[in-house]
Amino acid sequence: HSIYNPNELLTEGPWDYFMLAPLFGETSATQTDSALMIGLAGGTTARQLIAAYPELRVDGVEIDPEVADVARRFFGLTDPRIEVIIEDGRYFLRTTDRSYDIIGIDAYKQPYIPFQLTTQEFFREVDAHLTECGVAVVNVGRTSTDYRLVEAIASTMRSVFPAVFAVDVDRFTNTMVFGMSCPASVEAFGANSAALAGDSIARTVAGWALSSGNIRVIEPGGRVFTDDRAPVELVVDEMIVDAAREDSDDGE
Repeated sequence: HSIYNPNELLTEGPWDYFMLAPLFGETSATQTDSALMIGLAGGTTARQLIAAYPELRVDGVEIDPEVADVARRFFGLTDPRIEVIIEDGRYFLRTTDRSYDIIGIDAYKQPYIPFQLTTQEFFREVDAHLTECGVAVVNVGRTSTDYRLVEAIASTMRSVFPAVFAVDVDRFTNTMVFGMSCPASVEAFGANSAALAGDSIARTVAGWALSSGNIRVIEPGGRVFTDDRAPVELVVDEMIVDAAREDSDDGE
């Protein structure tokens, strides 16, 4: 899923919320030079990131070369600061020696996240490729009331990262989960957001998060997905069945 409007940068969707990644740190929020997007698709998030942080360079990993071609032709994916890499996301991470300030994961084979991008072992690999105060960000789908997948991925990330936060996306049934290895807090998020320039698009999105995102700290505990057991499909299928039952009950 990607959006491109040549006349309007912000989408008001989860693509915009990746630019919040540097704002939770209790140190500098402005030094953001490199990002990796696993799941480039049409390049919406990559374009949002470089609009918010003009010095940023983005490596975008996309498994399907035809999708990358569509992105170039129809979604404005032409900025030289975005390098398109045709590869499996976890394989790229395992074989690269690059480190990043932001690593975003937005890979779906609808409606599922590939299980190998949700596990404790995977997030350890992510952490190994983050800079000293880097941030991992995952876009997680949900329903308006069922957060089971969000909770499982957040608790899995919390088993790796000492600081994890969740932010709901207004108008969409998505939650962004942020993991950091350096000191971070909701208070720092508010202070760093307020320090951004008044015309910063990151400040605009931060305002949405503060007003409607239910920003919350993820505490240790809960279900942890591992390479040996990461039942993403089962969790999502249960959510779909329960949502269908609720709709059926409402229609009676």
